[in-house]
Amino acid sequence: MDNSVIELKQTFLQANFHEIQFAAIFGGMILLFLIEGFVPRKQSGDNQASRWLSNIGLAIFNHFFIIFYSASVFGLLTYFKPDSPLISHFKLSDVFSFVIIVLVMEQLTYWIHRMFHKVDFLWRIHAVHHTDTEIDVTTSHRHHTLEPMINALIVTPIIFALGAPFIILAMYNFMHTAVSLFSHSNIVLPKKLDAVLRWFIVTPDFHRMHHSSEKQFTNSNYSAIFPWWDHLFGTASKKTYEELPQMEIGLEVMRKAEDNRLDKLFTTPFIYKPVTNKD
Repeated sequence: MDNSVIELKQTFLQANFHEIQFAAIFGGMILLFLIEGFVPRKQSGDNQASRWLSNIGLAIFNHFFIIFYSASVFGLLTYFKPDSPLISHFKLSDVFSFVIIVLVMEQLTYWIHRMFHKVDFLWRIHAVHHTDTEIDVTTSHRHHTLEPMINALIVTPIIFALGAPFIILAMYNFMHTAVSLFSHSNIVLPKKLDAVLRWFIVTPDFHRMHHSSEKQFTNSNYSAIFPWWDHLFGTASKKTYEELPQMEIGLEVMRKAEDNRLDKLFTTPFIYKPVTNKD
């Protein structure tokens, strides 16, 4: 393909990234939501509409808030951008650069996720994600606004140090979004297919364990895209295929319908009194 065409596509992607990201998040959410209705892993309880609306409302708020927040962070850190980022210094190919970015970002995501479970004030923030008493595709973006802000503060300097091209970062972002939507979805996969897929990608059943009400399982299966990190660092857990649909989802507190109200989700870090969430 002509270089000018490639550059034009990259320019278009960069100029319209947030709009494309919005379409990917909520378009993917709608698609998987429809599939869940036909092949659910677990039949949801009645009166889910208010829960869905709160999850989606929080996701929309976060999307637009983070646009302005991330722009401010990137603008500030531009002054500290190294003259010779690692990827350009070693003159890595785009394919190898993408592999490096995926592996580095997935390692960061894994350890940051574990940190949110181990540090009490971070757990209060992350608990918003875990107070959902059902798990479906809308749960994927049920995060308190402080969580992506803290993630950005940790990850952004590392992105600058690596110096990956925007197109590679965008590809990773879309990949992460797609797997996050899929892994939280309430879609049933055949037992044999799930057993194979979960060695290469975080499947809905693999991640469902992470949303168990039992603390030993809540503190497991932290991986976002690839489950390898949990196996490597001893945090992988499982139940039998038949047990998973009956497993209780959520936490030991905040299980009432009103706890899913949008105002409760925003105030959870300040009113939630967690049981010590450590192994």
